[in-house]
Amino acid sequence: MMNLDIQRLSDENRYLIDGFSCVETDEMLSGLNAKERRRIRKHSQDMEDFLRDEAYEDQEKGLSRTYLFVNDGKLVAYLALCNDAIRLEFEERDDMELPYITVPAVKVARLAVSADCQGKGIGKEALQFAIYVSQMIKDYSGVVFLTLDCYEHRVGYYERFGFQRNLYQPVVLDYDSPVSMRLWIDEYLAEKSDEITE
Repeated sequence: MMNLDIQRLSDENRYLIDGFSCVETDEMLSGLNAKERRRIRKHSQDMEDFLRDEAYEDQEKGLSRTYLFVNDGKLVAYLALCNDAIRLEFEERDDMELPYITVPAVKVARLAVSADCQGKGIGKEALQFAIYVSQMIKDYSGVVFLTLDCYEHRVGYYERFGFQRNLYQPVVLDYDSPVSMRLWIDEYLAEKSDEITE
């Protein structure tokens, strides 16, 4: 288990970004055809580009907050959060007894783990941190869900954490559409509490 230091992106720690890479190696993508490898690497490169070129400016404009996960002076992951609201279909609202079509949320705008640290539980720790931040916000403003958009190759990972696909998908492209997902925070925390007491 890594000892992670979570720092909000700032002028003082921006230098950590320089050595960060989340683009998968050939070994990590073995078994996929060339087209799939290119597609996945493009998405990972977009994550690197955001961190390097947009995260600080977006934070300065109040659009998001980016957190760096640092281990032994090395950036091993980052997480960008922003506010969100998602549209729920009638059956989703009815199942959760929610009266409104649009429900407030905190969005995982970006989450990336360095290629050499994937599979070590860092992504899970970043999501747990996002839930912690959501709970702090909930003391001051309404928050029901933690939301995110991901590509199909990442859906299984988030489903194992407890996210589910939204029935309403705001972006549908012929190829490579992001999948809108949500985690009901109170339900997740209740399940984790039950696991601890069992």
